[in-house]
Amino acid sequence: MSQEQRTPEKLVIIGSGVAGLCAALQAVQLGIRPVLLTKGKLGDSNSEHAQGGLSAVTEASVAHGDSVSKHVADTLKAGAGHCGLEPVEHLCSSGDKLVQALETYAVDFDRNADGSYQLGLEAAHSAHRILHINGDATGASLVRTLARAVRQLDAANKLRIVEHALASDLLLQDGRVSGVHYLRHNEEQLLLADSVLLATGGIGQLYSATTNPQGATADGLGLAARAGAVIADAEFIQFHPTLVDPAKYPRAGMVSEAVRGEGAILVNESGHRFMSGMHPDAELAPRDVVARGIHGQIQDGHQVFLDARAVEAARGTGFLAARFPSITAKLASCTEDGPGLDMAHDLIPVVAAQHYFMGGIYTDTSGRTTVPGLYAAGECANTTVHGANRLASNSLLEAMVFARDAIVAVSSDPADARCTTEELAIRQISESTPEAPLDLEHLQAAASNSLGVYRTGGQLEEVSHMLATSAPVAASAREQAELRNLWIAARIIAAGSMARTESLGAHHRLDSTESTTNGPGQCVRYGWTLHPSELNNKNFLSKELNA
Repeated sequence: MSQEQRTPEKLVIIGSGVAGLCAALQAVQLGIRPVLLTKGKLGDSNSEHAQGGLSAVTEASVAHGDSVSKHVADTLKAGAGHCGLEPVEHLCSSGDKLVQALETYAVDFDRNADGSYQLGLEAAHSAHRILHINGDATGASLVRTLARAVRQLDAANKLRIVEHALASDLLLQDGRVSGVHYLRHNEEQLLLADSVLLATGGIGQLYSATTNPQGATADGLGLAARAGAVIADAEFIQFHPTLVDPAKYPRAGMVSEAVRGEGAILVNESGHRFMSGMHPDAELAPRDVVARGIHGQIQDGHQVFLDARAVEAARGTGFLAARFPSITAKLASCTEDGPGLDMAHDLIPVVAAQHYFMGGIYTDTSGRTTVPGLYAAGECANTTVHGANRLASNSLLEAMVFARDAIVAVSSDPADARCTTEELAIRQISESTPEAPLDLEHLQAAASNSLGVYRTGGQLEEVSHMLATSAPVAASAREQAELRNLWIAARIIAAGSMARTESLGAHHRLDSTESTTNGPGQCVRYGWTLHPSELNNKNFLSKELNA
């Protein structure tokens, strides 16, 4: 193992989506020279794939009747009342300041002829408040612009970028994080640090069908859990309603909810618009409701299609291509030969697919976890703002607002700073007893079957037992580290799903008639820790299997 230095860095940031990039920029502003580790090239992340935009109520452009308080109300309603009220209020009131900060780095949001922001509408929003860039390329444009600013600071020696570095374990000393082990070019290295910020993104590769890229392997969750951090709200997995059916068009990707915001509808093969009978907001109902509607149709033997043809007819030829250029181009090239798909003329076959993890490493609004020296931001963190179901386009907002806040905390916190857990019902995952190997394909199949849109107690008990009696086994050190993280995520998600016997938001139990929607603080929030025998136990990976 190579060790790079004996004097600790002030801060190591792991991940380079919008949370990691904003954290790095904020750190430099506050006089910190961070080290930014990223498992691929700079900017590889879920953030790049965000199509819809950034939800924010700004002073410069406010839709008629909109306000920060209405953004708060929409967020709480979409989250089934399971959100933390104070974090949500902080999130929504921070939108204007964030937008101004982004524009200092040359982020260029789409504007109308009069100079005001173009504002989109998405599901469960009561007003147009979605800022976007290049139509439907908000995430990619944000990442590209912020990454350029970060590279300039690297060239000026104000921060250091380490690409193709997969964090494998956190180093702890006297219960405090003091560094990170990582794999780079097949060699394990150690980077000492006073503080570590996890900004590693989501868990998408736990599922067979996901909108997430290949790198979404629950890295931050696994690192934090093995360091003893509490993971909360793990049962809440968001499924995006409109991934173009990967069985038919594996290269097409997802279609943003903003397309439905412009008026597209969902129909089955008979032309029946099924969502209008499921929810007053039909296709613009919260994502969990729409995902269940689509999944239910497919389970009943139907096909589901996104129909935007009337939008093109009403708004004029070329409207969809101009408003959604990236989606249009990707659909047009989604076949190996021959014409692809065209929203203006074709029905687009869609399925619900894993999209976003509402749970994660439990933090306060300053990114502090339950482990001193460890901070988290973005999708890997659980700030409680999303509750049981995330409001569309709140993810980019959350990632950047709380990443910037976390750096302020890093710059001033005492060594023993950590978040409190009074509102959590904390439980411990049972110790695993590995009897058989488990590869990625079988793990994905198990999660997709038992931890998906619908759950039952019997399925959850079965998958929990299978996971507890299995050991992740992969071909390379990198694949092994990623598979271990996904396996830990699956075990915690299964435990959370079993503990919550009622349906709430995106967690839907078919074996329970009880469904709850509560006010903030009125519903139990479960937190989970690993068994002590599995905390940063690197030898655990090489236990001999009993089978």
